[in-house]
Amino acid sequence: MMDGYTIKLNRESVFGRSDFLLLSAPYDGLAIIIEIKVADTYAQLEEKAEAALKQLEEKQYDVELMLEGYHTFIKYGVSFYKKLCRIKCK
Repeated sequence: MMDGYTIKLNRESVFGRSDFLLLSAPYDGLAIIIEIKVADTYAQLEEKAEAALKQLEEKQYDVELMLEGYHTFIKYGVSFYKKLCRIKCK
C-alpha cells in the first residue's frame, strides 16, 4: 500500500543499528525510524518507549540517511509487554 517505500531491518549506522527503517525514494526525503524495546512489566512500558526514542537520538541513526538525501524524519520508540504496547513519536 506504500508504493515507492523500502523497508530495511537492523540497518547498520555509524553508532549502531536501528530496528526498522521505512524509506521513501531519496528524492522524496522521508525516513521513518523505529526502535523497539521489550518491557519486563506493564509499568515499564512508558519508560522503555522513552528509552527507545532516546537511543535513536544518542546513536544518531539519521546521520547516514541525511547524507543519502533524506531530510524529513519521523522517529518512533515502541515498547512491548506481552500483547500491550506503548508508542512514542518524535
